[in-house]
Amino acid sequence: MTKNAELLSQIEAKMKENRIPGAGIAVFIDGQLEWADGLGVMEAGTNEKIRVDTPFHACSMSKMVTAIGVLRLVQEGVLDLDEDVNHYLISWRVPEHSYNQKVTLRNLLAHHAGFVDPKGSFDCYQSGDSLPTRMELLTGLTRYNPVPLQVSYEPDSQFSYSDAGYCLIEQIMEDVTGNTFPAVMDQLVLAPLGFTHSFFWECASRNGGEVPATASKMAGHDPTGTVVTGKRAYYPYMASSGYWTTPTEMAKLTLQLTASYKNDPNALLHSDLGKSMLTGHENNKYVGLGVFLQPDQYQPYLVSKGWGIGFQCMMIAFPRMQSGVVVMTNSDPGKPQEESFVGEVIRMLSHQYHLPNS
Repeated sequence: MTKNAELLSQIEAKMKENRIPGAGIAVFIDGQLEWADGLGVMEAGTNEKIRVDTPFHACSMSKMVTAIGVLRLVQEGVLDLDEDVNHYLISWRVPEHSYNQKVTLRNLLAHHAGFVDPKGSFDCYQSGDSLPTRMELLTGLTRYNPVPLQVSYEPDSQFSYSDAGYCLIEQIMEDVTGNTFPAVMDQLVLAPLGFTHSFFWECASRNGGEVPATASKMAGHDPTGTVVTGKRAYYPYMASSGYWTTPTEMAKLTLQLTASYKNDPNALLHSDLGKSMLTGHENNKYVGLGVFLQPDQYQPYLVSKGWGIGFQCMMIAFPRMQSGVVVMTNSDPGKPQEESFVGEVIRMLSHQYHLPNS
């Protein structure tokens, strides 16, 4: 099945109705990319068209990509998911605590490590502020995380969504490799897959460069369709929020994960690691490693979502079918994906391709 012109017309009408300047879509069926397209414009009021290779800010979908990077290091024998992370940390260590369980990469990836992010923390970078270093974030010396990172409850006992935990993962990956996080992720994930339009954005004041040229004309928009301040937000926490990608490359990465789940020996991850990523953590069947899960006796599926200043996106995938949908927009609708244009389009496409969630 190829692109349905009538369906695309309906999607474009929904974009206009919801004041969404631009969107990217990719559909993958039976282990293959079925089709992908870009709709609308990069910035409202301009003629810069969204193309199939236009990258969007993936926001918290970054966590899924980071998890794959961590598992690549596990595969290489550099890391162990169940080792105390202080075994790997050089520049900072998790403070001693009285709880029985240790902080591990497994519970960090699944938001069960005992860290609780302060309310209002881990916001986007504000111009005029000094750019927070990771050490300042871990030690609570910046308004972006105003308290030191410390274990606040028994690790593995409960879920608490934590950007701070992913800052710690970022530090671990740099400490064990001696390289920057973007370079590590490029070496482990992006380059092996031949991705040329995806990147972890490191802010200009750190590396002397702006957002890469492929995304330089892309702007985020608020619920009214107005361009956000500065055109795009920067989050100085790359492992949790710094990834930019196209729907096509996000679909291809997800297909690598589903191939691993299906025991494909050519997949980026060994089968046991892919399956561990798609297994509920401890007693929480809804949380995998860097992804969320929707358990079902017959057709479980995984979900990755991103939502930040000016952008919203979502991916669903059915590992057994190796099928799914990615939708990315340059618009913050002010409401969750399930209630927004993103979720509506996923439902439309799921129905069109007879996916189990339709």
